Amino acid sequence: MTGYATGVTSPRKGAAGAYRLGVVLLVALTVVLDGLDNQMLGLAAPALLHEWGLARGVLGGIFALGFVGMALGTLAAGQIGDTRGRRIALLLGVTVFGLATLATGFAATVWQLALLKTLAGVGLGGVPGTAAAMIAEFSTARWRSLAVTFGVVCVSIGGILGGSAAAAILPALGWRWLFWCSGVVTLVVALALIRLLPESPGFLARHSGRRAELARVLDRLGEVAPPQASRDTAALPPLSQLVAPELARSTLGLSMAMLSGMFLIYLMFNWAPTMLAAQGMALRDSSLGLTCFNIGGTVGALLAALAIMGLGSRVTLTAMAGLGAVVCGVLALMPLGHGVPLMVGLAALGLTGSAAQSAMFALGAHAFPLPLRARGMGVMGAAGRIGALVSALAGSWLVAGRGGFFAVLGVLLIVNMLSFLAVRGHIPPLGRGRAKDL
Repeated sequence: MTGYATGVTSPRKGAAGAYRLGVVLLVALTVVLDGLDNQMLGLAAPALLHEWGLARGVLGGIFALGFVGMALGTLAAGQIGDTRGRRIALLLGVTVFGLATLATGFAATVWQLALLKTLAGVGLGGVPGTAAAMIAEFSTARWRSLAVTFGVVCVSIGGILGGSAAAAILPALGWRWLFWCSGVVTLVVALALIRLLPESPGFLARHSGRRAELARVLDRLGEVAPPQASRDTAALPPLSQLVAPELARSTLGLSMAMLSGMFLIYLMFNWAPTMLAAQGMALRDSSLGLTCFNIGGTVGALLAALAIMGLGSRVTLTAMAGLGAVVCGVLALMPLGHGVPLMVGLAALGLTGSAAQSAMFALGAHAFPLPLRARGMGVMGAAGRIGALVSALAGSWLVAGRGGFFAVLGVLLIVNMLSFLAVRGHIPPLGRGRAKDL
């Protein structure tokens, strides 16, 4: 557990471990849906541009409004998560983006599409950071980095599912069915989560009026809370502590890393299919290109989490960002081709550059203390939304050339690498100065 010392461990280790794993998987499922719904408009963009005759700049403006919504949603979820509970913040986010995604399938005008993208962004924005904080609080110290990274990498798993669905659905049924299918699946899962998902014990421990609920959750986890575990909510530290001397470097470094990283991720999510289509690729192949990027990101993030356990986060994340910059250089200079080399290059970019961004959430969950964790990750998430917003506006002209597109990604990864070096509160290698309970 995190944020307070646990008491006696119950002998029901097997049942407790299964319950812990089940909760982590439920929370991770919300991130899969976040990744699925988040990439729908980018996957549908080539078909939508053709059907509605939109200029790329108009679509870029719609993406930008979505990121404004995501920035607001990220900050709101951080505040709700630390004051009202991680569970409430997560359920609200999933429900809002599920409804907005479903409604997008019925959009008939540009303003409707823009409004629904903004509303979806509000829901989407708070899920990854809230989910990372919640997974951290349900994980043991030994497996926390791997568990948090697995949760965040589910964004890429959602992208894999979305890209595969788009390759099958777009040519046969059209872009509206992408949104209808994704929205229905999301809302069904949201209904199940209302019944199944518990509140995080780290949050419950700070609320004296919820001790009975805390006791029930800890009993399922095979643990007993000590008397000093519960503290009044008035003890919640002010947001200004994030820029106090002991946290300022980590807050600023992680915010810059998130800004550059989300610029990269959303430039790929929203504009890579359009860029590949502009290079002459078929609609199906442009969707599969993004799928290769997401597959690489999924595998790379899990490898990064394992590497963090042995090497710590400073070495792992800076090395992956640097390697990603090299891959971008190769992709920018690679002779134009639509076959295996390009797909391998996109997978390699996911394996390095994308994976570093997923593993960054584990670093945030470590760097910020429990009472500030959701808000700290909300601040880094809001910085990421600024990068995503800029990517929406810049992408409309970057898609014209493959070389320039990947050159910009390379520069972003260099900034990303330098930002990781600036962070003070890195995760140490397992067994070397790592606290048993963070």
